[in-house]
Parts: sequence; C-alpha cells; structure tokens
Amino acid sequence: MLRVRMTRTVLPLLAVSGFLLASVSNPCAAEDAVAALRPLVHPGERAPSFTLNRLDGDPVAFVPGGGTPSLLVFWSAFCPLCRELTPDLVSLSKRHGNSVRFLSVNLDGDRFKNAIRSFVKENGVSYPVLLDDIRNDFFIASDPYGISKTPTAILVDAGGIVHGAYAAEAMRELIRDFDQVSSSVRKKSTKLRPTARPEVFHER
Repeated sequence: MLRVRMTRTVLPLLAVSGFLLASVSNPCAAEDAVAALRPLVHPGERAPSFTLNRLDGDPVAFVPGGGTPSLLVFWSAFCPLCRELTPDLVSLSKRHGNSVRFLSVNLDGDRFKNAIRSFVKENGVSYPVLLDDIRNDFFIASDPYGISKTPTAILVDAGGIVHGAYAAEAMRELIRDFDQVSSSVRKKSTKLRPTARPEVFHER
C-alpha cells in the first residue's frame, strides 16, 4: 500500500480504496518537502529514536538498542496487506516476544482512532500501538525511517543498528524467515556489552 507523505499544509490522511491520499493546498511547497525526505533506512544505519502516544494517549519513547532487538511495524488500518499479515505478526510476537521487542506505529492519524481500535481488537494485537504525528511538517517516526509504503517492518539489533528493512511484499519473506533472522540478530546481540538500562522503549 502506497503511503502519500504530506506537510502541515496538507489535509489529514484519508483512506480511499486502500490508499492514503492527501490534498495539497500548496503543491510547490509539498513537492519540495517530499524531495527532501529520506529513502528507507538500510542495514548498518543507526535507528532513529522517537516519542509517540499510544491509542490511550500515554506517551511512549522508543530508544533503539539497550541490549534487546526490536521489530518496528509501520501500518495502516485501511491497508489490505496490513490486514493480511497482521495475524502472522501477532503470532510471531507471541513466539519471540521474550527475545525481540515488537512495537507498531500506525500512520492513519488521530481522526481514525476508532478504526484503529477496531483493527487492534479484531486482530488481537497485544504489542504496543503508537500513533504517528506531525511536527514541523514532518512525521515524527515514519519520516526519519523513510517509510513510504505500508506495511513496512524495521528490524533493529540490540545495539540500535538497523539489521533489515522490509517494505510491503518484502514482509512476506521476513515473516517466513523470521525464526532464522531473529536468531541471527540474537546471536549478534550476545556479543554486545550489557547496558545498565536494557529497556528499548519506556513510558514517559
């Protein structure tokens, strides 16, 4: 599913026929902003940190590293592929939740909270669900990661370095091979020096 990025001058994200569309009041400014956005993160990069609110409004800070790998999932409640793959992700979180921290970032916007809640309940999503938001014309979490499609998953190792980035259909491969991939990340993690505060994300 293509996610159209927007600036503060653009109307909120709208779900239409499975695509998130935006109406631009200043086309030239929007094109300049899109051109300035980075591509999808790649292995070897340090993962950006961010703070977003949960569905219930409580803020959560994601701090990459801390001695435990993390899987970030960027998604939309109106994305057909998200709906298809979420049950598999929930299953993976139950199997690997003790060794990999799962965290999801929803891109639909505050106005679609009811749809997001329904999606979460319907699919039994037990890992944290955060709502991306706009600050200074850019999305707080998804823009620093270069997210342009949903779903997209970012696997971050225990040292806070991006291990892999999987956009849209590539997530099928991640899900299929997650046992092997997560094992590789965990082995890498054992070589890292333990830290005094191992939490990867925490409430503020």
